[in-house]
Amino acid sequence: MLAHLILNTSNYGAMKQWYLRVLDATVGVEMGGAGCFLRIDESHHRIGLFKVANADSSEGMANPGSPDPASKSRLNHFSFEYPTLRDLLETHARLAREDINPAECLNHGPTVSIYFPDPDNNTVELFYDTSYTEEQIVEWYGGGASYALAPVVFDPAAMLKELQDGKTTEELTAWAPPHLR
Repeated sequence: MLAHLILNTSNYGAMKQWYLRVLDATVGVEMGGAGCFLRIDESHHRIGLFKVANADSSEGMANPGSPDPASKSRLNHFSFEYPTLRDLLETHARLAREDINPAECLNHGPTVSIYFPDPDNNTVELFYDTSYTEEQIVEWYGGGASYALAPVVFDPAAMLKELQDGKTTEELTAWAPPHLR
């Protein structure tokens, strides 16, 4: 369980509004424009934003073993789990109506994930856990980078429509390794 995450930002206003919208959060405490704590559940804060004069704005997301020589010392990404596939896809639909669009939507096998860049270019993953068994997880990770780095791209709006039209979550989240596609 995520206890809380605190982000330093030189883009305070935009970051605050983005997290309020994306996570459907409320302000728990505001510190006179110097920072705030956001509530997304019963806890008094899960996300904190602290205003700073300057923050690194380089891209943080990188694949394991990436040969990219650019600095990746900051946060790679953080994620929030949704209890059902429908909840995840309906969140995507809500955000799309607010013109908040993902960078990518990937069925990784163990998770169906939608990745959004926040205004400071941090990557935020919203995901549904497909409830792989322990054996399936071991098999999936045993496939190495060919599995981990070969997700299936999907369209959340199309997937939501298929779900509404009667396809099951299991049918919509089925994943095959690259050599079986």
